[in-house]
Amino acid sequence: MSGSVAVTPLRHLGRLRLVALGINSVIGGGIFILPAEVTGLIGSSAIFAYVVAGLVVIGVGLALASLSSRYEISGGPYLYVHRVFGEFAGFQVGWLFCLARITAMAGLVNGFGRYLGALLPWAATPIGRALVIIACAALITTINMIGIRQTSMATNLFTVAKVVPLVVLAIVGLFFLRLENLAPVPVEPMSFVRAVLLLIFAFSGFEILTVPAEESLQPRRDMPFAVIATILTVCAIYLPVHLVAAGMLDNLALEQAPLASVAGILAGPAGRYAMTFIAATSMAGCALISLVGGTRLMYSMSSARQLPLWMGSLHAGWRTPVRATMIIGVLGTTLAIASAYSTLAAVSAGTRLLVYLACCCACLRRPAAAREDGAPGERHALRGRIIPALTSLAIVALLCALERDEIIGGLSGVGIGTVLYFGMRRAVPAVGGKTS
Repeated sequence: MSGSVAVTPLRHLGRLRLVALGINSVIGGGIFILPAEVTGLIGSSAIFAYVVAGLVVIGVGLALASLSSRYEISGGPYLYVHRVFGEFAGFQVGWLFCLARITAMAGLVNGFGRYLGALLPWAATPIGRALVIIACAALITTINMIGIRQTSMATNLFTVAKVVPLVVLAIVGLFFLRLENLAPVPVEPMSFVRAVLLLIFAFSGFEILTVPAEESLQPRRDMPFAVIATILTVCAIYLPVHLVAAGMLDNLALEQAPLASVAGILAGPAGRYAMTFIAATSMAGCALISLVGGTRLMYSMSSARQLPLWMGSLHAGWRTPVRATMIIGVLGTTLAIASAYSTLAAVSAGTRLLVYLACCCACLRRPAAAREDGAPGERHALRGRIIPALTSLAIVALLCALERDEIIGGLSGVGIGTVLYFGMRRAVPAVGGKTS
């Protein structure tokens, strides 16, 4: 790559492509697995947990929409927190975001192998599972490397492939409900909070929309729209899908693949196999978007000299961060083979909540540059702080539902990020001296 020619990202993402990116990032493994998990915690009252989870993520989405309207450069949560709270806080959020993306990709690719193993017995063996994981990871890594256009096209295909069957299942399934299965039952408060926490994991992923700002056509206009449109669309899909699963399955809490069981009732064995394949495809698509978010953030952090420049540099021909893609792809593949899906999902959920909390806190303050650039009046600004403040309190309450191992995992991530930050501060002068 020539040092005299500046390589910039290609602007290609409009409103619809951003919404497709967001939907594909959110609808992954969670909705195919969590209906059974939350029903096991709070029974038929789980539908109310979906409503609460939806309200929390809408609050986070409004905070991110406000923050994304301020900037036109890539970075997302890392950029927002960096500009408001300084370099150290920004680096920690960036690091946690990368960790969440790596573990999310690993968990999703792991889930892809598990679901495919339900269709093909050889894929359920240890060697077969590893080969399936490697093949899936290699495919999405290659797509992400060769360009944002190819990634966007693949995203659109993955989105249609997962959303249409879920909508059809939700509509047709409404005619097969057993109303007695939907009668609310009393629940323990902490069990309800835990159920909401698990559903936040299913709803999360929309935050990556704010990362590739430099690949968006009009980021200040399109990104806030895409964030809110994504969340509302996901809520409109999740609620009826869970309602159908709860109303059709007498023992939803015991189901390993609840939506496949629903499809089996509606369409027989062919429906069960088809929904299993759709779940695997959905996880692959969601893993692709996790890779997009993680690699673009590494590009942003390397541009800010908080990671080595070579790590996030753009390929001259493809104009994508190839080295960052390879790093995250290899790490994600390794974790997917070596770890369990539940472990990877727990680490990803905990780190995402910390990122959301930092963004809501950042939304409570406006940087000096933004105030000088035509900020709204004080009364309007005060109203704009109410939702982030309430959402921050909700996130803190949800963090209280984390289990011991999940807390240790989150604190370990913060500790590793702290060591990495101070190590890079020592290396920055040398790196800057070579590139300036």
